[in-house]
Amino acid sequence: MSDPGRRLVTAAARLLADRGRPGVSARAVAAEARLAASAINYNLGGLEQLLSTALEVGCEEAAAWLARCEPQVARLPATPDGAVLALEAVILAWTGEARDLALLYQEAAGTEVGARWTGVWAEFWARTAERCGLGTVEGRLLHAAFESEALFQLSGWSPVLEAAALRELCGQFGALWLGASPGLVTGACRIAEEGAGARPEGSLAAPALRIADAAAEVVAEKGLAGLTHRAVAMRAGVTTGAVTHHFRTIEDLVAGAIRGQVSALSRVTPGGQAPATPDGFVDALFFHARADRPSIPVLSRRGLFLAAVRRPDLARAGAVIRFAHGGTTRDSLVRLFRVEADQGVVVAGVLARLLSALWSACAGQADPAEARAILAEAVIRRPLDRLGAR
Repeated sequence: MSDPGRRLVTAAARLLADRGRPGVSARAVAAEARLAASAINYNLGGLEQLLSTALEVGCEEAAAWLARCEPQVARLPATPDGAVLALEAVILAWTGEARDLALLYQEAAGTEVGARWTGVWAEFWARTAERCGLGTVEGRLLHAAFESEALFQLSGWSPVLEAAALRELCGQFGALWLGASPGLVTGACRIAEEGAGARPEGSLAAPALRIADAAAEVVAEKGLAGLTHRAVAMRAGVTTGAVTHHFRTIEDLVAGAIRGQVSALSRVTPGGQAPATPDGFVDALFFHARADRPSIPVLSRRGLFLAAVRRPDLARAGAVIRFAHGGTTRDSLVRLFRVEADQGVVVAGVLARLLSALWSACAGQADPAEARAILAEAVIRRPLDRLGAR
């Protein structure tokens, strides 16, 4: 590749990580590379080819990063407990020292390059599981847990508290899904949820919910740069004053949008009622897991989170998105499986995260639908069987 080509690829990767796809244009890439916009067509054949090449290079860099990381992971105990330690350590390193690559990875989702990149991670977790005496399904569970937290650990709201919450989540994941030692419940997830305001009392009123849904649509189409009270008012078909009445600031709009999406998730539960029996609860979980693709609220939540983590002033809104997971399942866990409240926060959070990650974790498999069905069975049955046997 020519020197101008390399400069363009580097610039495109940097902008994709910093701004996300909505914030990347040919003019912006050329300015970042200090070249004329015409250099993109001349060297790479167009903007889309350039972006695809940037993702390809990112995948290669990630494989090299993993090759350096794997010998360190291999020093951990060759047990299920060692697999849990590896999960936590790799997530923290990936979203810390390799943050730009981690953000670029998120931008690859839904592309051919992204599927290959996901396959690299799937193979890594399969090897880790085998080394720790675990099977193929456990390797896929580790990968699904990574896919979820490789996204949400990008949050910069409260690093110490969020690292503590990650440890709590990994501990419960190891105990209930991998058969590792009992995970310690410290209350970190509950404190993070309360501090972020991720589970407000009551649901949004109908007018506010319509505005929240419109805000999510604006972000999905235009990115956070396009999120204004006026744009949301036009999308929702209301006055600007109506928007500011319910959501005074842009941060309020983002936080409201995710709360609206959480409410929407609960509305697609079969019957719209809280399950009355353990079997009914399982059926409700499988209803979501068997869909051909994630629900619109799940996709919106991911997009909103990625938009929020790129704006320091929206860090708290990102935390709302992160710790809203599990809000529609925990009450049923506590009621039907006699789980203590603090543990219910964590277990419901892990369960919801794993279910949301099913599609991305299976993207690199030869038969994604079959892989997703097998993984969903393990994600749903294992923790509930262990909780029911206590």
